[in-house]
Amino acid sequence: MKKLENTNTKNYFFSNLLISYFVNFGVKYAFISPGSRNTSLTQAVINNKDIKSFSIIDERSSAYVGLGKTKSDSLNRPVLIITTSGTAVANLFPAIVESFMSKVPMIVISADRPKRLIGTGSNQTIYQNNIFGKYAQFFDLTNHINKVEKYFKDFNKNNYENELYRYIKKIYKTSIYGTKKSIIGNEFNPSPVHLNIPYDEPLFYNGDSFKFNQITVPKIKAKRKFSLISKKLGYKNSKILIICTDLGDLSLIKASNKYHIPIFMESRSSKYGKKYKNIITSYDNIIKYFDIKPDIILRFGSRPVSKKLNQLIDINKKNTYLLQGHQEKEYEPYWIDTSKIEQYFELNKKTIDVKWCNSLIQFQKKIKMEIESFFSKPRFHEGYVINQIIKGLPKKTNLLIGNSSPIRDLDSYTFNMDKKIKVFSNRGASGIDGLISTAIGMSIDQSCYNALITGDVSFYYDLTALNIIKNIPVCLTIFIINNSGGHIFDRLDSLSTQRKSNYEKFWLTNPNVDFKDVAKVFGCSYYKINLNDDKQIIKSIHKLNKTEKNIRLIELEVDAKKHHSNEKDLNKKIKKIFI
Repeated sequence: MKKLENTNTKNYFFSNLLISYFVNFGVKYAFISPGSRNTSLTQAVINNKDIKSFSIIDERSSAYVGLGKTKSDSLNRPVLIITTSGTAVANLFPAIVESFMSKVPMIVISADRPKRLIGTGSNQTIYQNNIFGKYAQFFDLTNHINKVEKYFKDFNKNNYENELYRYIKKIYKTSIYGTKKSIIGNEFNPSPVHLNIPYDEPLFYNGDSFKFNQITVPKIKAKRKFSLISKKLGYKNSKILIICTDLGDLSLIKASNKYHIPIFMESRSSKYGKKYKNIITSYDNIIKYFDIKPDIILRFGSRPVSKKLNQLIDINKKNTYLLQGHQEKEYEPYWIDTSKIEQYFELNKKTIDVKWCNSLIQFQKKIKMEIESFFSKPRFHEGYVINQIIKGLPKKTNLLIGNSSPIRDLDSYTFNMDKKIKVFSNRGASGIDGLISTAIGMSIDQSCYNALITGDVSFYYDLTALNIIKNIPVCLTIFIINNSGGHIFDRLDSLSTQRKSNYEKFWLTNPNVDFKDVAKVFGCSYYKINLNDDKQIIKSIHKLNKTEKNIRLIELEVDAKKHHSNEKDLNKKIKKIFI
């Protein structure tokens, strides 16, 4: 073909060129929601053998699935989210907010109506330019699709590194690095990017195929430059405390253990990777009853889930340093090489307070002993349920933990163990929506066991995502802790003054879901576990077919009143440790 003769041919060629560049840069997956205006993009993706494509009806769910896939990718590679025009684009917003807040790259491509139709009342035409505001870097491809004839000539001359190539390269690099304005020092901020492309009719192409597989351009890989450890940290510290939230590798853990430096570690970090005595997981109770007084706090990762741990950081703000983690206004940007952290510890060796570290380790041992003793028989307690699930999960499980109560209970009632469980979460914006979709994305093309722990309200929010398994077969077990509503609000003392009817109506909001019926509707397996049988949780997990491509719903019903009663009894026992 020597010339692009009509509009649908131009649309198809441009879309194929665009997708080919992204595939060459390293994109492996595309999630497409149906529509007319994005027809040429859909054709381009499904005709490209080097990218896996999935069809997802609901755009809101599609974006969360893509988010989950990138989170579980060891290289953190962005995926493509493709939509038609109109409100379809707006439905991506919740997942884009989470992507932005948790610094996960994402590439959104929205098809648009021609510019001449915007503001005229034309069907399914809205203002799509920069619709996501600060939550996504916006790129308008109007000028580039208008130059499609030029790019076609370049293509015929095998000139692939042209103006469009440079622009798409900039977009891809923005998704994995951030903009120049957002890069400070050696810190870069992955970001969602939004490409908007106006397509004129006709939209469907039914002609000869182009040989886009001949395009070869260099792949792009994110490579971090490490910062040097600042002299501001000092070399005569006695009580060094490390806090690991969603970061914390083996080099850091080994070095800190060698030099008797305690790590307060969340479940999102390496809590289930390997056992080390200096890993402290019951920090909430220790902070509550023991005056820690660290000389210096070294942070690795985002802000903690724990309110008490955040308060400890705020109290010690002047001597707290964020050594690995994305930019926060209160801290200088660092990203140190943990393989060299031992050199810093060596310089503090003479002054490190070994007794202080050992006292924290002893507190941890006693708290664990008390909790495990309390959980030695069945308890209607959400922490007991999660404790048993973690014990029953196979090694190398991918686990998405729900927000609200589940992630807090996972941190409080499970302990450091050698199971190599990887924990993922949506803690950027900490919403309870999109969790099933994110878990499905996390499970795509994974040979390991995949699980989601969520509450009944969170499950209800994303219930229709179960329909995805018709197009995306995955092996996923969803543990639903059914406590009849949002009992996270029970933790707020101020709400106890509300009338019971108002509290139940406006805060608890019991969804009253029949999970067995839900399983039937969406073709999922269903099990209900009786908490009176202390072995049933672990037994049920072991009985599951871990290779079957299906979603299994496991309901665990917890009476909220019994939970609170058990919680009080357990807290009394833990308090006695510090008396």
